[in-house]
Amino acid sequence: MSATTDGFAPLRGASVGGLSAVVTAAAHTFGGGMFPSEAALVLLALVCAAIGYATAAAPILFAPRAQLLVVLAAAQSIGHLLLTVVDGHHHGPIITHQMLAAHAVAVLVGALAIRGAERGIRRAVTSLRKTLPLLAALVVVDESRIAPELPVYRTPGSPRLLDLSGCGNRGPPPRRA
Repeated sequence: MSATTDGFAPLRGASVGGLSAVVTAAAHTFGGGMFPSEAALVLLALVCAAIGYATAAAPILFAPRAQLLVVLAAAQSIGHLLLTVVDGHHHGPIITHQMLAAHAVAVLVGALAIRGAERGIRRAVTSLRKTLPLLAALVVVDESRIAPELPVYRTPGSPRLLDLSGCGNRGPPPRRA
């Protein structure tokens, strides 16, 4: 299946890009690194947006789940490298076991979230495709209506929302001398 026939490719790309940026920063922080600076976050967002665009544009070459895991792992690796280089974290160029575990969990949780969102949207679209023709059959364009006209109830008084007749006690109180 190519990206042109897959209707979920743009959604998948946006999800991979956005989720990768957020989860990479969180996993890096929870893994023992410090919270990224503003410059590192901007660069991370740009890199993850490029990865998301590439995911949306690339055709599915092998199993979609495996390809999603590979793309998310690549995004985590590139994001970790970027955060390490830009901010110069205290752990040095060697990745710690705690950070490796945090990034691995982030890949798995991200893949589950994206696949779950795709499955949920597919189910929603399928149910809408089944429901909308039934609702369209109930809409009648002719003069013959399914239900009688509803009665119109009017409240007594002015039909305007604001009564502009000039009577009333609005205004400042009268001066007493």
